[in-house]
Amino acid sequence: MTPEQKLAALFAAEAPPARDHAFQARMAQAIALRRAWMTVAALVPWVIAAVAVLWALTPVVGPMSDSLGEALQPAATTLAGAAVTVVAALWLSRRFNGRFRGPFNAR
Repeated sequence: MTPEQKLAALFAAEAPPARDHAFQARMAQAIALRRAWMTVAALVPWVIAAVAVLWALTPVVGPMSDSLGEALQPAATTLAGAAVTVVAALWLSRRFNGRFRGPFNAR
């Protein structure tokens, strides 16, 4: 091996990587943000339709809301309690799971 070949091999070993990870991360973030906005944009017609239907049903549902509110209050309270329990259980399972290394249980 000639000295030029040795020098070329040395410089080739210290060459910067062919992939720019920071650029790839920025592009992945931009793609994810664009997909999120496109998802929101795709939901807009459904939201408009739901608002129109609810607005049209206001004269029908309005008089029933007084009696229905009293009847559904215990169910709503139970569902709210169940939702709080589910959220707490999921948070605690992630918090104390040995495989998950988040900011609260980093080792």
